Amino acid sequence: MKEFFVVRFTNRLDGTCGDLCHPFDTEAEALTDYFREAGKAVDSTHLTDSVSLLTKEGFEIRHDFFTHEAPAPEEPVEEPTEE
Repeated sequence: MKEFFVVRFTNRLDGTCGDLCHPFDTEAEALTDYFREAGKAVDSTHLTDSVSLLTKEGFEIRHDFFTHEAPAPEEPVEEPTEE
């Protein structure tokens, strides 16, 4: 039976969302994955990232949340016109 779970939720720029859930037998394995996913979330291109480490009962051991600025819209490039 799996004892710990790492879950990550994201809100993407295109309006969609993402989620993942990784199960683990030991807390050490789960912590390793938790910090790996949090590291990815720190500088992701998503608007928001949430990473949690949960017990099999659903109790939260750790949680981090990251927000990122949406990129500025690109300025249209005007093509030079020939006269």
